Amino acid sequence: MKGTYLDHEEIASTFKNYNRKNLVYPGKLGVQDSEKYDELIAIWTDYFNKKFNSDPPLDPDMVKALIQSESDFIENPKNPKATGIIQITSETFQILQEPSGEVKEFIFKGIKKKDLKDPAINIPMGIRWLYRKKRLADGKLGRAASHEEVILEYKGLLKSESNYKESALKKYRKAYATLKK
Repeated sequence: MKGTYLDHEEIASTFKNYNRKNLVYPGKLGVQDSEKYDELIAIWTDYFNKKFNSDPPLDPDMVKALIQSESDFIENPKNPKATGIIQITSETFQILQEPSGEVKEFIFKGIKKKDLKDPAINIPMGIRWLYRKKRLADGKLGRAASHEEVILEYKGLLKSESNYKESALKKYRKAYATLKK
């Protein structure tokens, strides 16, 4: 049913026709290609904040810092476990399209794995997944998760006892701090 999914046509149409008035754009990082995706980040963050009535809303700076920490804004970094600028795993890709799965209230339809190499597809799918991870982190913690806790949940490390947690956040924290200056 229209309104419960995005396909190629809806993604392109939404981006082209989105009301850009009062959009919140992410800050500046000053690294190669980092500003190239600001409009995609702003539109899709706003779109999903409105779609899910997010309170507090997802922050475009959080999305941009996540992308920096995942791919350094390389559209298709070499990673056998994930694809695209926001690094979507095969498992996540399947979940985001499963009409009876954990994100069934709003899925992506008709997207092929090769499409994840396109930031215009990868970024909205990644933001949708980040929204799901925010809800999961809120539930696990019994309160609103901080931006760092949401990122840890995105990376599968929120409840981990691993020493990797700190190193996984290091690049994200640096980018986020720069964006907030």
